Order: sequence, then structure tokens, then C-alpha cells
Amino acid sequence: MIFPLLGFTQTPSEDLTTRALKNRWSEDRQWHRLVQYQKTFWGGFESPAESKNFFIATDGKTHPENELLATIQAFQKNTKIKSKDGEYEDPAACVFPARKLFLEKISGTQLPTPSCDRFERFKEVLQPQSMTYVFSSYYLNNPASAFGHTFLRINKGPSARDGERYELFDYGVGYAAMKVSENPFVYSFLGVSGMMPGSFDINPYYYKVREYNDFESRDLWEYDLSFNPEEVELIVAYIWELLNANFNYHYFSENCSYRILSIFEVARPSLELTSKLKSQVMPADTVQTLFETQGLVKNISYRPSGRATFAKRYQSLSKNEQSKIQEFAREESLEKLKKDLSKDEQRQVLDAAMDYMDFRYPKEILRKEGHYHFKKEILFARAELGGTSESVKVPPPWSEAPHDAQGSRRLGVGMREWNNSKSYLFGFKLSLHDLLDPKIGYPPTAEITMGDFAFTYSEESHEIALDKFTAYEVISLAPIDDFNKSFSWRLKVAVERGYENNCDRLCRWTEISGGSGSTYSFWKDLDIALWLKASLLTSSDFVEDHWKMGLGPALTLRWNRDWFALLIESYYRYDYKGVQDEFRQNSVGMNFSLNKKLSLRFEGKDENSVQRLDARVLYYY
Repeated sequence: MIFPLLGFTQTPSEDLTTRALKNRWSEDRQWHRLVQYQKTFWGGFESPAESKNFFIATDGKTHPENELLATIQAFQKNTKIKSKDGEYEDPAACVFPARKLFLEKISGTQLPTPSCDRFERFKEVLQPQSMTYVFSSYYLNNPASAFGHTFLRINKGPSARDGERYELFDYGVGYAAMKVSENPFVYSFLGVSGMMPGSFDINPYYYKVREYNDFESRDLWEYDLSFNPEEVELIVAYIWELLNANFNYHYFSENCSYRILSIFEVARPSLELTSKLKSQVMPADTVQTLFETQGLVKNISYRPSGRATFAKRYQSLSKNEQSKIQEFAREESLEKLKKDLSKDEQRQVLDAAMDYMDFRYPKEILRKEGHYHFKKEILFARAELGGTSESVKVPPPWSEAPHDAQGSRRLGVGMREWNNSKSYLFGFKLSLHDLLDPKIGYPPTAEITMGDFAFTYSEESHEIALDKFTAYEVISLAPIDDFNKSFSWRLKVAVERGYENNCDRLCRWTEISGGSGSTYSFWKDLDIALWLKASLLTSSDFVEDHWKMGLGPALTLRWNRDWFALLIESYYRYDYKGVQDEFRQNSVGMNFSLNKKLSLRFEGKDENSVQRLDARVLYYY
């Protein structure tokens, strides 16, 4: 609905309009945040909202004052505005209840209050009492969730029946890209370039728990926030407005976390959250921003994934019961599971078997197909035994808490000795975490690197050279145990320098490599992985043939505990052109973590008998 600004008549609203102009309400910080105005390069303002329905004035997207005056008029005249899908038409005050709260507060005037059936029903369903910011841990199998995900939980009060809080009956509000293509490359390109539409959605919290905790085995970290009832009312009203709007989704900046934090700034204008974020907004960084804002986070709680719940129950079993569960995971025989066990032992193993089925086959159980029927047999067997079981309490793994993680960015300076030549090293990494970094706050068996630049400066030649650019690298170590037989995998897209075969000098090439393998973990800190790794390299520096393509085994050994980490890798590549082009690489790296922000790192590499030594100081922020 477009509302013309011209042609004002002498109505009661004119007083409010005059006051708005005189007192410059359109310059108020809260008004700017309500419409999400941002300063442009030319000194003006522009809202990132793309929906015409989000603005009342024809030029409201770029003129805060015109939008404010149009809003006042629309409220006074009870102007009807259509919903985003065109299905509903409601009075402006019902479509923009947060703006109404703002205007009433800043003016001290009660505005006309039309009947808002849909909005009142919305509040009635939510029953909002408080807010919680939720971080869903890293999920490497989905590029869109590889860096974690955050959303907002709207909390109801305690139940009138028994006074208890039932979180699963709360509601979760998220902001996500609208899927416009099934092609992962098109999807990634649109998301990174900001050409994909994004919108808010709201679902029961149990739906979110099922999606993240159960389907994807991701732990949830919940941060209760200190918003007062007036702020909670404004947040709910603003979410109602945002459900009617679209924005362009930017995967690395204006993403799920950014948009949720902008809601908090509307409710409490004194907050400066989005301005503290880096240009690349990582979900874990936003958790740290909230945690470091004095008085905002009241309490932290942890909701374990289905896998973590099963693991905890499994640990509580006796050795004999554990053996039964291991056998059950291999053969899935209910009869063998119960055989030769007392009734109490059968209760224990049947409870564990049901937890195992929940995390192993969540989708089949939800869709009532496949193993759903087998789980029903286990349930019947457990019901016949009777008796109650103690619920499993999984203590929060504080070493993985996202608010305590190192900064996702990194700067590094140091020295290099390479083929009897010395140079200075400097570089920076946009995100996120590698296998030598301390594990705290990050997935303990994974590396996710994006935008890692390294340069060298040679005193002899006085040249600054690009040494490495890693566009994207993921290493997912999936330790094999009795209940996990998944393969580990790795993928890398980078530009690097080195002494490859057939290089008559130092070469620079573009590399795409990947592989799959098996990982075994010992004492939780030692990981040993055996890979089959393939590499494709191309460079104009290569003599004769500008392409190299081969395949071969690789071995990774990593020890990472507390302040010290060691990583040793060995790789042999057989090139498709024959033995004369085979390639060998051995490397070793050590990281000494001095504190949360500083590390010392030493790395050595041997490529076809050419050695390289690096020593760097790393700063995380």
C-alpha cells in the first residue's frame, strides 16, 4: 500500500505531524532501527528491506522523515495495508504495531487502536515472557550451516497447571535465505553475492529441536537475555512487522545472526551490537558479542543432541551392557539384545537402544517408515518390563561453548627459510578455525578455513609475493567407533606456491583437491586419519604441461590438547602422466597457545626434497 504525502488536511493528526517535524522524531535512533535505515556513501539513508509493503511512503525506503509522517497519517486515518502475500488487508496500526508503540512512547499520545485480530491471535499463541538467543553448533555436511546458526526463542511463562516451564512449547524465530535453486553452486553464488532473498519465519521450538538436535545431531547453546516486559512486547511487535518483509540475504554479512541482533537493538536502543560485528559475521562471533555486552546475558544452558544423549547413556552402562549395545548396533537384533540379561539390565539396554535408534534413524522414525517399526518393537519390549528409568542428564561441554571461542579472524607475522632463502611472512585469515588452533568453542575434529591470505617479503629481491590464498578448505575428521562408521572428508580450493614437479623455479598454481578416509581417535586428543586424496593443479609455471592430476594415499596424525597441538601429514601423489611426475610431501606443524588471542606456530614442509621452515606469531580477534 502506497500512501501519498501530499494533500494533508487540517485534522487532529496534524498536531502530531507538526510535533514530529519540530522535534525531529525521524532522526531518533529507534525510528532508524525500526525501518533499518543505514547511511549511504552519499550521506543519505536507505533501508535494506526489499518489500514495498514494509514502507508506507512512496519514497520511505530512502527518506526516514517521509516514512514517519506517512506512518502517522496512516495510523490516524486507519489506512488498510495488504500483507506480503496479498491474502490479508489490515489497518496500518495492526501491520506496524512496533511503530505504533514507538510513536506512542515518543509522543506521549495514545493513537487510535483498531481491532487487530490477527496480531492479537499471534500474541495469544506466543504468550511472550522472555527471550533466548540460541546457537546451533557447526554442521559441516551442509555448507549453509558449516559456520553454525543462530535464532531467537520467544519464551512462554510457566505452565498454569503445574508451574513448570516447558521449553518445547516456546517458539523459535529465524532468518534464512529463501531457496531459489537446487544447484549448490548457484545457491552458494547467490548467497555470497547477496542476490538471494531472505525472510523471517517462526516455528514451534520443538520443530527447531527436531531439526537441529535430532536430524542433524547438533547441540544447542541457549543464552537467556535480560529484556524487560516492555522490551519483550516491542520485540514481538517488531517480529510481526518483519514477517511481512523481505531482505537480500548476505551469507557472510547480513545473515541470520545479523538480522536477529538488529531486532535487539530496536527493543533497547542503547545497545550497539551490529556496529561491533566484523564485516564477515560469524554466528559464534555474535554469541560472543552478546556475552560481552554487560548485563545482557542472564543465563546459559545447553540442550544436547540426540547423539550426545545416547553417548551419555552408553557411558552409564556396565561393560556387559555396553557389549550388548555394540552388538545391537551391528546386528540390530532385539532378541540378542535381551538375551542372558536380568530384567533391570534389560531396561537399561532397551533405553539405550531407543536412544540409539533416535539418533541413528531420525528421519525414518519421523516419517513412520523403515526403522520406525523396529523402534516400536523396542518400545513394546520396554513397556512389558515396566518400571521407570532415570532421565539422562548431559553436563554442558563447556570446552565447546561458542562464547568462549577464539576470534574467528587471525593475523600472522613471522619468518621463513626456504631453499636457503629467508623472507618475512605476514598474512590474515577471515575465518574460522584450523586443526592446530585450540579446540575451545569450535568443533574439536574439524577445520573450516575461508579467505586465508599469506604474503612474503624477500630482503634479497625486495619483492612482496602472494604465497597462499585459500578460498575454502574443510577437513572433517569423523572418528570411527562402534556407532559411527562415517567417512572423514576434505576439500580444498586454493592458490599456492612451492616446488612442484617440472618447475624450473618457484611455482605458483591453482589447486582443487579432496579426499575421503577413515579416522580413529585415542584419548580424545589423538586423531589418526588415513586418506585417499586426489589433486588437480594448473599453472603456467609448469614446464611442458600446465596440468597435474593425480591420486594417492595421505596420512594425518594430530594431537591437540589445551595449549599445545601437533599436526603431521604425509602425502604421496601418483600423477596420471607416470612415475616420473609423482609427488611427495611431508609436513609437521606445532602450535603453542599463549592465551585466547595469541599463539606461536612453527611449521616445516618437505616437498620433493625441498625444505621450508616457518615461524609465526598469530593474533586472533
